[in-house]
Amino acid sequence: MHYFEYFDQKSVEEIHAATLQVLETVGVDFTYAPALKVLARAGCRVEGERVYFPPSLVEACATKAPAEFTLHARDPGKNVVIGGDTVAFIPCYGPPFVTDLDRGRRESVLEDYINFVKMSYASLAMDITGGMMAEPNDIPHARRNAEMMYASMRYSDKPFMGGAIGEQAARETIEMAALVFGGKAALAERPPFISILCSRTPLGYDDRMLGAIMAYAEAGMPQLISSLSIAGATSPVTLEGTLVVQNAEVLAGITLTQLVREGAPVVFAGSSSAAAMRFGTLSIGAPEMAVNTAATAQMARFYGIPSRGGGALTDAKIPDSQAAMESMMSQLMATLSGVNFVLHSAGILESYMMASYEKFVIDDEICGMCKRIKRGEEISAEKLALEVIRQVGPGGEYLTRMHTFQNFRKEFYAPIMEERENFANWRKKGGLTLEQRANRKWKEILAAYEEPALPGETDKALRRYIDTL
Repeated sequence: MHYFEYFDQKSVEEIHAATLQVLETVGVDFTYAPALKVLARAGCRVEGERVYFPPSLVEACATKAPAEFTLHARDPGKNVVIGGDTVAFIPCYGPPFVTDLDRGRRESVLEDYINFVKMSYASLAMDITGGMMAEPNDIPHARRNAEMMYASMRYSDKPFMGGAIGEQAARETIEMAALVFGGKAALAERPPFISILCSRTPLGYDDRMLGAIMAYAEAGMPQLISSLSIAGATSPVTLEGTLVVQNAEVLAGITLTQLVREGAPVVFAGSSSAAAMRFGTLSIGAPEMAVNTAATAQMARFYGIPSRGGGALTDAKIPDSQAAMESMMSQLMATLSGVNFVLHSAGILESYMMASYEKFVIDDEICGMCKRIKRGEEISAEKLALEVIRQVGPGGEYLTRMHTFQNFRKEFYAPIMEERENFANWRKKGGLTLEQRANRKWKEILAAYEEPALPGETDKALRRYIDTL
């Protein structure tokens, strides 16, 4: 399919030129001594913690990042290609609270995280098991990342997202994955996970993120180099100015990864949006977020690097009409603009603060619809259907034709919560709202879940590892 593009080529080149100027003359703060040493050796001017990037170095490093790479699942049939014309949907990430219609809003625990792993595994639309889909607040910090990684590898055989809360979490993720996937050398050849590492906007990176970036790059592990700039708060109020700040942060991080390990897989990850100016808070349901998503996809294509943006994002507090409106806007924009890696594709509420069981299922439906749109069409004799049109002629019907029976399953998207009956039948079945049907559906998914069990010795090795933390 052809992609929607927000800017023309001249504008993209102007944004790139402005970004290089910022990197060269304003610089980016790096608060991690090992990163400063790597950048200084490569020719960057370093003054204290401020790094000034030569444009030629930035452009050279961008060309070294691969345009496409594969995440290798425990089940090879679920491998995921990142880049090119592909799109991958990944569920919610980071919320410390969860909600459902039965229990309401509450702090999330490990059981919630495991439930979202199982729901991601069962989903036909989610390609990758999420990262911190629901923070396990009942687990001590020292073991929290390891327990999430264990759950991701035990309860799903899809690729997953690695720890992103510092160098220690990165090394835990690498070591645990090595126990399952054949050692560290095998990981570099066939990476099973990807992680997200974020800038400290505006124009900075802290030591925790930099330690993780370097650890993952050294190991050859894919990572999202991400910026979340807030227009009017942590970046200029203009979307173009915000895009320049975001661009500078992402390119600075990508430059570091390529200096640590040339060819390390990265994703150009933009998630910037606007401030809700009346409240001074981040708004992820704003149309400006969708604009940034389209622009991020364009800039990533300009550099020849896979992109991340969008998601089923909303500022709504419950899975209501606002949530549906904002989520479809953002998810569809990511799909149509050619984003390769769509994080937060299912479950997010309350501006990243809460994950909803019901919204997870509703968003999964949205993702199925978006994948149907993304699939596109191919002109062929079967598709043009001239023969059946001739047979039916004016005033006929197609419902009973063999052409219909042979093609409808692959032509039409089949909803996971179909509600297309007439009013009388809907009332007879209880007249349930979408949220109520989603409540019933997530319970059915968990009740029907069957574990893709790890080999016994592998499971024991993972548990022994966690016990040492």
